[in-house]
Amino acid sequence: MDDAGHAFVYALEHDSLALVSAIDRHPLIGDVIRGEACTDGYRAFLRSSYHYVRWSGPLLAETAAGLRREGRAPWLVEVLDSKTKEEAPHDRWVLDDLAACGENVELLKATTPPRAVSAYVEWSRSLAQSGSPGYLGAAYTLEFISARRAGMAAKNLRVRAGIPGIDRALSFLEGHGDADIGHIAALHDLLIRIDHQEDREAISLSAAVMRKLYPLFFACA
Repeated sequence: MDDAGHAFVYALEHDSLALVSAIDRHPLIGDVIRGEACTDGYRAFLRSSYHYVRWSGPLLAETAAGLRREGRAPWLVEVLDSKTKEEAPHDRWVLDDLAACGENVELLKATTPPRAVSAYVEWSRSLAQSGSPGYLGAAYTLEFISARRAGMAAKNLRVRAGIPGIDRALSFLEGHGDADIGHIAALHDLLIRIDHQEDREAISLSAAVMRKLYPLFFACA
């Protein structure tokens, strides 16, 4: 583990902290974090969350497939295959919570995702197709947000109890927050091991794109 690897991951963490501060001030996400969201606001938050969360597993899988196809970093391919399985339940959690809030989840599945989500997906897929591990920058950013704020949001929503039946609609925030505390530590150790400068640059750029796009996932909501 060289000093450059530690500096690379430290920069990702530093910039992700700035994003967390920004979403605290976001009109919709901030209300959810503080537990002040109304039922309609919380449902809007979950709808947008579904559209990006459903891609976490597939994008990890495509990243692993791209690396495997190029014959690169077998150790990283193995880790990504494992992480793909970890992400499997997360979109189901969102759908269960929406159903508990009275949402017709089958209609939601058929809706067009926000444009920012589509941009995130296509950007990440293009990196994966090229055999780059760049998507890990976006994955790190998303898991960093969850580790810092998902559990807090669930606790505040439960305590304030401003949404009828909220106790039955917190599986995404509670499960995602609890899991991502461990996931971010594992990603930290993984990213330090990536020693190709081009890969580090792709990961950093992917993280920067995610920091710009994430608040826009919820713009329509």
